Amino acid sequence: MKAKQMSSILTLLTICLFANAQQKLHCGYDDCGFESGEVVYLFGDQVQLREGPTTTSKVLKTLKIGTQLVILGKHENSWRYKGRDSHFYKVGYKGMEGYVLGGLIAIERKVVRKATHLFGQAKTGDEHYLLIRTLAEDSSFTEKATRLGNTQFYLSHLGTKGVPEVEGILWVDYISEGCGSEGGGIYFFQQEGTLHQVARLSQVSDAGVCYFWEEFVFPEDDHGVAGKIRYKKEIGEYYDEASQWKKTSVETRELEWSGEKLFPDSTAVVNY
Repeated sequence: MKAKQMSSILTLLTICLFANAQQKLHCGYDDCGFESGEVVYLFGDQVQLREGPTTTSKVLKTLKIGTQLVILGKHENSWRYKGRDSHFYKVGYKGMEGYVLGGLIAIERKVVRKATHLFGQAKTGDEHYLLIRTLAEDSSFTEKATRLGNTQFYLSHLGTKGVPEVEGILWVDYISEGCGSEGGGIYFFQQEGTLHQVARLSQVSDAGVCYFWEEFVFPEDDHGVAGKIRYKKEIGEYYDEASQWKKTSVETRELEWSGEKLFPDSTAVVNY
């Protein structure tokens, strides 16, 4: 039985790793910067495309938020922007070549229905933040910020997952690389072009001691319920090698999406 469970877990991990390999990893360091040939979009507005990789170099053109560029290379020069050290990048724009500070380039762009969302990062003290700018048709934008529990993450557009009255779901998927590090994430639901942060889910394990696991099961998922979002929280404690992981409690709820919030419909707690 244990061998079968382990095989299932390994299969699931393989699928997840393959899926994530198709996405871009983001982190709190410049190691997760932009690659040559990558198509990117400006996160900043009224950004100055400069002749050289300094803040005093000649301005070739001023570009608006959302402008598409192509990365040509990274320069060793850097500048502090929104609490983070950021390198200058050589970019291409409509036949022109120049330099733009990396912090002014969106780490990713997601389009949900007709709404365009640009993502950036900031740091205040020891806290890291994800910034989201949503563009309007007139190129104005609104911005919201959310604290990151883990600086390594993927950004995924999950579709609607069968949730009524939702135009799309964005998932900040934390990557846990060690015991005790946060491996959950943040869910955003879009309704009428506006993103709403609806949940922070935590998934933490300390090998040989305990684990805490939260997840959503959407209507389109296996064991999903039509029109409902199933929330599951599992807390486990490790006793000895013979028993392996032993679940101490499992809590499930059925949630309904209503406007900007999720409301619990029912709750069940099972102890083991």
